[in-house]
Amino acid sequence: MAQIDQAPTVAGVDEPESRPGGIPLYIWVIAAVILAIPVGLFWGEGAEHLNLLPRLIIRALSALAAPLVVLAILSAIVSNDIRGRQGALMMIYYLINTVVAMGFGLVLSNLIRPGLGAKLIDLANPPVPPPRRTVTDLLVELVPRSVGDAFAQNNLAQLVLLTLALAIGLVKIRNEQQARGETTYKAAVDVLNLGFELLMRVLLWVVALVPLAVFGVVASSVGQREGIQVFNSLIWLIVVVLIGLSCQVIWYLVIMAIFGRMSPLRFLRGATDVMASTFSTSSTAATMPVTLRALSKLGVSRESSQLAACVGTNFNNDGTALYQATAVLFMAQALGFSLTPIDQLIIVLTTLVASVGAGGIPSGSFVTLPLIFAAVGLPADKIPVLLTIDWFLDRCRTTSNVLGDMTVAVLLDRTHDSAKPSVDDFDAAL
Repeated sequence: MAQIDQAPTVAGVDEPESRPGGIPLYIWVIAAVILAIPVGLFWGEGAEHLNLLPRLIIRALSALAAPLVVLAILSAIVSNDIRGRQGALMMIYYLINTVVAMGFGLVLSNLIRPGLGAKLIDLANPPVPPPRRTVTDLLVELVPRSVGDAFAQNNLAQLVLLTLALAIGLVKIRNEQQARGETTYKAAVDVLNLGFELLMRVLLWVVALVPLAVFGVVASSVGQREGIQVFNSLIWLIVVVLIGLSCQVIWYLVIMAIFGRMSPLRFLRGATDVMASTFSTSSTAATMPVTLRALSKLGVSRESSQLAACVGTNFNNDGTALYQATAVLFMAQALGFSLTPIDQLIIVLTTLVASVGAGGIPSGSFVTLPLIFAAVGLPADKIPVLLTIDWFLDRCRTTSNVLGDMTVAVLLDRTHDSAKPSVDDFDAAL
């Protein structure tokens, strides 16, 4: 049985910092794009000076990303006491779904190659290609020279190794104290949750400045001769991500029919309100009451619903993982880099961890992108180009994330009690 402590409350999309002037952030982003186009056309190549805005904001995000991911993972593992067969199955289901999502993203990116026409290479200062690494190099790099070095280099693999060691130690201490009836461990949990909320608050301030970064990158790109080509490539990136997310939804429906023994049509009808709410809010937390209500109508038990939709949502970010893997390959193609199979394996591993760490972070996909870029040696200063479309894709991938939560909730319920007639009978709606 899975025993669950209540997950910490974190700052979310309804905080004032994420709605500057009371206006949703995506409205500011769209306004920044509309204003930047005539500014770039008027100023021409002089608009290149506006690139300072996105560079400063990405540096701030890079500084916050590593400690945020570490605290997010520690807080999720220590605050949620997931035990037993159901908890293990939930993590396995989430792992499979996330790996499948990244597979869709990588395959489509390698086939369609959306970044080829972007031409983001600065001929005056061409980026240095990422170093070629062997499996031995990867194993050696897992062990940091020091804790500070892992943070300074934003080395996600090293940070995860340290974080997991600390998390396992804290969980063991927590379990031992619980067995003895002690509560000293709660102080450490409170500190972790408070630290996460504090950094989240600062992150929201930085995220509120994203429209300025969008304004700078759009104006400077339009002012250059190749600016339009960049945006044509971004359209192809949107197409690749949407096709990938569609494939992921089809994957959910297939496993619903085969393993969940539920009609895909019934599942989609039950998830209609959830998808509408998630797309409008771009938040799994804000949609959680709607998700729980929809799962209840689908006949899923309260225990399985809460485990997958409330606790598991910290670990399940299929759509986010798909987008991040696609974005990294897009940027490598735009910069003229060729990523080897080992590099793409690194992308899979780092994206898997980064997507978990981004679970409770607003716009977590581009907040943690600098860590993934650093893992394969790509320059993070090109990330602002992606901000022009992130507001839209964020809604799409978050909707996929919630559908993944619902899918796992149904599968857990089927596994837990296969004798329920309302659960086992294949829906006649087919």
